[in-house]
Amino acid sequence: MTSRETTDSELIDIAHYILSYAAFNKAAYENSRLALFDFLGCGLKALDEEDCRRAIEPIIPESRVVGGARVPGTEYQFDPATAAFAIGTMGRWLDFNDSWFGKGGGHPSDMWSALLAVGDYQCRRGDSILMSKILENGIKAYEVMGLHLMDNEFGPFDYTAPLKVAVSASVCQMLGGGEDEIIGAISQCWADGQPLRIYRHPYTTWRKNWASPDAAARGVWHAYRAIAGEAGYPAVLSTAGAGVLDAEQKGEPFQYPMSYKSYVMENILFKIFPAQFRAQTAAEAILKIRPDVHAAINDIERIQVFTTERAMRTVDKQGPLRTAAARDHSLQYILAVTLIHGRLDYDLYDDDVAADPRIDLLRAKIVLTEREKYTKGFEDPSIRTDATSIQVFFTNGESTGEVEILYPLGDPRRRYEAGPLLAQKFLRNIKGRLVHDSEIEVIRLFENPQCLESMTASEFMDLWVQN
Repeated sequence: MTSRETTDSELIDIAHYILSYAAFNKAAYENSRLALFDFLGCGLKALDEEDCRRAIEPIIPESRVVGGARVPGTEYQFDPATAAFAIGTMGRWLDFNDSWFGKGGGHPSDMWSALLAVGDYQCRRGDSILMSKILENGIKAYEVMGLHLMDNEFGPFDYTAPLKVAVSASVCQMLGGGEDEIIGAISQCWADGQPLRIYRHPYTTWRKNWASPDAAARGVWHAYRAIAGEAGYPAVLSTAGAGVLDAEQKGEPFQYPMSYKSYVMENILFKIFPAQFRAQTAAEAILKIRPDVHAAINDIERIQVFTTERAMRTVDKQGPLRTAAARDHSLQYILAVTLIHGRLDYDLYDDDVAADPRIDLLRAKIVLTEREKYTKGFEDPSIRTDATSIQVFFTNGESTGEVEILYPLGDPRRRYEAGPLLAQKFLRNIKGRLVHDSEIEVIRLFENPQCLESMTASEFMDLWVQN
């Protein structure tokens, strides 16, 4: 047994929470269910993309694991780590899954891939892991990841680090691990070191779409290793010189705004538009202003956009945009293509659409400016707005009024308004992609939480059979 005197308190706190906490409210369970289905719907939709299908193919062609974890919408069966990568890549590919506030940003639903893969695999080995357990561990994994990201920014390192930690802790518990095993697993995650975020900023490449799945797969791998007896590094954070805090955080301790409960799942941000989350309010604003603008689109002189510092840093993309991954992270592209077409759907990021010369003409007229009160509202936990304001100016000197959207549709404060839209999104994403009987059953489970929770993970995954 590891001496707790030499173990970082941050690791102990995670292990205690994962093993013991159970006081989840109705909102947490409801959002957990919605987040799970939303993630899987995004994954099925992503299979329309050739690049996504190629990314999840086995490295060794035709390799399969008999009785392995299933990958929805495909014939693949893999070991749980490989399945976590494949499922996660599907769910993350379109950047249409849920998001999170904080200095580190992030997409907590990226970890569903690990929980589903491990739950499915273990059921096929004789364990009985119910979907209620998957949903509960999802709440816990969201919490661990989300609280790490709220007040900590990982400098040049990618924000997938706490996702890896959250996955490993939750999976380890699902595998029967106790405190020592969980601490060992998450310490190994921290000891990995973390990738640079160059593939997000300034370059946006396809790696963005599989970075979190890569971390989730690694978290699964460490959990299984810990269960097998692999020792960890109990002072991985605090060890002078070599530990994470000195090596990666300039000696500064991690900050946590609250204790672990279910805050993150209760306040998770769903996406209604297929775009980086900083663009959600902007997309809604441009759709509201479009009826007053579209007829005179050729007479636009300037589109003034007021936004947050975070949006300026993450979605202010000019110059060539060579992939869909770059386009859905360019606020200028998003506004231009939405203004032209009157909608924002993922097909508008395709190369043939992007070749329309009108898009680049409009992109050049879009001016992004930070509005300080928006940045302060984004950074203040008591406000947590993600506001955008847009005003259009014409060559004749006239202009529209300023259209302001304070909170995106997927924000908790607009949950009632967004609920039907989220359901429509899910139904649209799965339509025609599963065999008929499976599609009917999946929709039934989407609408009936009690039926879902009583199923085993393998029974649930068996439904996601490609058409």
